[in-house]
Amino acid sequence: MDERAAATGRQNHVVKSVARTLESLELFDELRRPVSIVEVSNHLGYPQSSTAALLKSMVSMGFLIYDRKNRTYFPTDRVPLIGSWMSPALFANGTLLHLVDTVVERSGLLCLLGAQNGDQALYYHVKMPPKPLTHHIAVGTRRPLGTSGVGHVLLSTMQDDEVRRMYRRVNAYRSDGSEAIDIPKLISSIEDVRSKGYFVSIDQVVRGSGLIAMLVPRECTDRPLAIGLGAPTTTILERKLELVAILREEIDRHFGRYVAIAARRKAPEFQLPNGRKIRAAGMR
Repeated sequence: MDERAAATGRQNHVVKSVARTLESLELFDELRRPVSIVEVSNHLGYPQSSTAALLKSMVSMGFLIYDRKNRTYFPTDRVPLIGSWMSPALFANGTLLHLVDTVVERSGLLCLLGAQNGDQALYYHVKMPPKPLTHHIAVGTRRPLGTSGVGHVLLSTMQDDEVRRMYRRVNAYRSDGSEAIDIPKLISSIEDVRSKGYFVSIDQVVRGSGLIAMLVPRECTDRPLAIGLGAPTTTILERKLELVAILREEIDRHFGRYVAIAARRKAPEFQLPNGRKIRAAGMR
């Protein structure tokens, strides 16, 4: 038994790969910042080769995100969401999941949360309506950023040059027979998302299925997070304006105060003749 195993009370019969996976997540909880392969290896006493394989596997499964520029890893939203059902008082009744629950209740449709994982959108949380639908999306589903509704919304948070670089690489390394992404068309579509604040996906990934996606306010998240409503194509087309309104109203109701606080903090500050300081926004 190694020193860390002894310190944590882990016994020899514990499967090594399972122990290392969980200990890696515990390390992130301890350090609370992005870490490199070398740091994980040094902290936990694992060989660098197996540490690299472990972290890459966790990225592939959607539990970690990899920062290519800084060569660091960090947990995704899937980590806190995976056990949220166990502690409703702490998490399931929290603002984000309450938002999803309310949207499902008002729309009667499937609602999901998705974030970027490499060049894909990964669905971390899916809430089905009480009344069963033919439309179904599983937790852990992946969709290409460039050809999905959630993907377009997430890409709208990136600079155009960054999107171009990403899709030059994606096109260069695409598999035989797969169609290249039309980069100018993608950039135009992303600009439309920024203008409207949402994206409607119709028959883009699954024929007969559609999705309306919108960003969760950036002021409330450490990384871009999208919320989407999924339904058969006919439902999305017939109820588009209603569903967009539901998403906007509930996002504002659940997160509006956080956005307002962030806006006041960013507003320029002025000093009155009496010495009192005020901001351009929220002067009350």
